[in-house]
Amino acid sequence: MSLFQVLYEVLNQNGWDFDFDTKNEIIKLEIRGVNANFHAFLLVDEEQESLLCNTHINQKIPYAKRLEVCDFMSRVNYELANGNFEMDMDNGEIRFRTFLDLADAEPSKDQILNIVWNGVLGFDTYYPGLMKLVYENYSAEEAVAYCSEENRRTED
Repeated sequence: MSLFQVLYEVLNQNGWDFDFDTKNEIIKLEIRGVNANFHAFLLVDEEQESLLCNTHINQKIPYAKRLEVCDFMSRVNYELANGNFEMDMDNGEIRFRTFLDLADAEPSKDQILNIVWNGVLGFDTYYPGLMKLVYENYSAEEAVAYCSEENRRTED
């Protein structure tokens, strides 16, 4: 069974609503997080035996805020163990990327679900700070600190 077929079957068996493009081997999911709604694009590379998940939001970062957002993302990415933030500097699109290397292995159901949820939870965790930076003029450092404070409040 191809990697794309495995992915399709796992998502289908778990009741996920998704669109798929078999020609380009892309599956698109819409997921509601705690702080925002996300679009996850799962890209299968059969030749490289890998699965990439790019999690997006609808908002674009305004041009004037892009360098500050880069600072924010750098601070966040430095602490992350799984996944990373990226931004297209030309159009302000921001995403959270997770990746699964499957060299000579078939992915488990948990691995497939984790690649999606790690992207959503990673983005959702830092979304409030990102919005503080963009719309409330927090500095990158203050926005990252805000996310840490937010996490502590929700854990209590």
